[in-house]
Amino acid sequence: MADIICRWRNGTPKTVVELVNSMPHEVLTSERFRNIMSTKWDGDFFRTPYQLACQLGLYYESEEGYFFPRFDHDITTEEAENYLFHWLPRYYIPNPYISKKGFSNIDCPTFFLRTLYEFVREHPNCDYHDACLACFKEEAKNNDDIIRNYINNYSRILTFSPQGKLNVTDIDPLTVFITMDRTDKKSFFDIFNNEQKNIMRPIEESLQQIYYGAPGTGKSFAINKVCAQYENYRTTFHPDTDYAAFVGSYKPITVRVPVYGIQGTKLRDEEGKTILEDRIVYRYIFQSFLKAYIAAWREQQNENPKPVFLIIEEINRGNCAQIFGDIFQLLDRNEAGFSDYPIVADDDLAQELKRVLGDFNIVSAENINALYKGGKDVVVQVKSGSHLLLPNNLYIWATMNTSDQSLFPIDSAFKRRWDWKYIKIKDAEKGYRITFSNGHQYDWWQFISAINAEIEGGEIQQEDKKLGYFFAKACDGKISAETFVSKVLFYLYNDVFKDFGLEEAFFKDEDGETMIFTSYFDNLGKVEESRVERFLKNLKLLPIESNEDKTDILDSEDDDFEDDELGNNKSGRDFTKYAINDEGKYGKKHIASTIIGKYVEQHPDMSADEVVSKWKTLGNIVSHFVETQTEYDSRTDLPESRRVDKIECNGKTIYVMRISS
Repeated sequence: MADIICRWRNGTPKTVVELVNSMPHEVLTSERFRNIMSTKWDGDFFRTPYQLACQLGLYYESEEGYFFPRFDHDITTEEAENYLFHWLPRYYIPNPYISKKGFSNIDCPTFFLRTLYEFVREHPNCDYHDACLACFKEEAKNNDDIIRNYINNYSRILTFSPQGKLNVTDIDPLTVFITMDRTDKKSFFDIFNNEQKNIMRPIEESLQQIYYGAPGTGKSFAINKVCAQYENYRTTFHPDTDYAAFVGSYKPITVRVPVYGIQGTKLRDEEGKTILEDRIVYRYIFQSFLKAYIAAWREQQNENPKPVFLIIEEINRGNCAQIFGDIFQLLDRNEAGFSDYPIVADDDLAQELKRVLGDFNIVSAENINALYKGGKDVVVQVKSGSHLLLPNNLYIWATMNTSDQSLFPIDSAFKRRWDWKYIKIKDAEKGYRITFSNGHQYDWWQFISAINAEIEGGEIQQEDKKLGYFFAKACDGKISAETFVSKVLFYLYNDVFKDFGLEEAFFKDEDGETMIFTSYFDNLGKVEESRVERFLKNLKLLPIESNEDKTDILDSEDDDFEDDELGNNKSGRDFTKYAINDEGKYGKKHIASTIIGKYVEQHPDMSADEVVSKWKTLGNIVSHFVETQTEYDSRTDLPESRRVDKIECNGKTIYVMRISS
């Protein structure tokens, strides 16, 4: 048989289910297996259906006389469809079930989908029949309708027009690429095992991606979580960054060299030591790109090369077209993760690279060379330094603040070569607090939420002007008033609201006058903390418990929570502290939730409903004093969250109303 794929039936999920579920699901002797299949198929299985089952990798028979099934259970249509999706990119010809005479005039093996994809990429909008003939010769004519079915339904990387024209999609064709023996049935069977990681990439991550979002969302932190365990090189782009600063160039450097006398001998001091002097010489200096590039190729000397990361912070703060130059071409990667198009290095760089790479022994050189047409030894070209080629273990990741996107706009051609990962603004749950010397503390996430709501809902309405959780650095979880003014207020006044005026209510002082930026400093340039608190109050924020537990001051938005100049309470509220069983020091409003919380700890086997029922027997001390999740959710007069404490009890939440001071 010399067909690409058996013509018995279309390889649909229905056909796969029929074949799989008719076969045994355990290892048997070949004789036993064949007897079972002859009975189930009335002797017809080994006439034609078995050919499709073999080519689909649904089973194989070893030379030792055993049958090995693909599945150990009856499968569903959905399982069959998923199998076909991962089978097609890995299928190659000639395979062990095609006669040795079949496809004798094409490269062996030829990965079916990849070969067709590469042809279509070079010949967009080509005729389907012409493409098949060019890729698979005359043999493909026997069943190109069957092939078309596979491409249409399972390729994901090729599309058909109604006129039968082929084009590629934007999906990266990730396929297995290993050297195969076309007569090895075991290897053919194994290649379709989805549990095996035969792909050439070291990790399942995008090779080139840009993390973008508002400032302070943790983009660099997210990258570092992945790459910290691997070799990595960081650089930051800025308006003066150029090709030489990113890649490398000859630079003058100072070296210490011996001083020679007239006779050409080294001069020595009184102690006999050679006299040295500083001299300026020119040397080729590798910058971050070449350092990462060399490190990645060094790893290719190992059978399992580890990832190497080149991390570019603030990528849009530099002129990417100028900085990348001809390296831009290398960003096109093939399905195995290597650059599609090697570029020629200049003579100076080639000379320097040869010194470093020349002795490298690249383990997968044969597989890498097979990725490129023309029979050239691209690995030798890389080692000689004559050509640059990104290996598949070099990951280039970058960050971009959306608020800075106007500095150097990134053109669409550059954007297409990257995957984009949006980092949204969210509560990092670090418990950061804005702190003041009078003991007041404000929840940082509540502030972030409040100010972002004003930015989003006001005149600005620009997503890229919002603040992320890590916009300001906290020290031991605290953000001081000075840090808040210098980082946050400075940004809000100068970058966010500057062009829209300061008419919003949260910029007004107690007299209704606008607080300009200098309003937050006294005559000596020291931060006026009362003004900063006024700004937070204007955003409807309330203090949380401070180190001195003075937050019982606030139980309503109308309270005057200012202390006098000596820090004494002016609100007239009760700050008495209470002990429970002679332990602790608790404000009045948290007594109830503290007691019930301790009760839950002492009765770990009680459900939330049982605890609530127990405490309700005390009578109606406070309206809705203690409630279950269901009772709380059913209310239409829900209190503000600061008036309710939540207690977790065996996977459910108990709500306890705070007692007013």
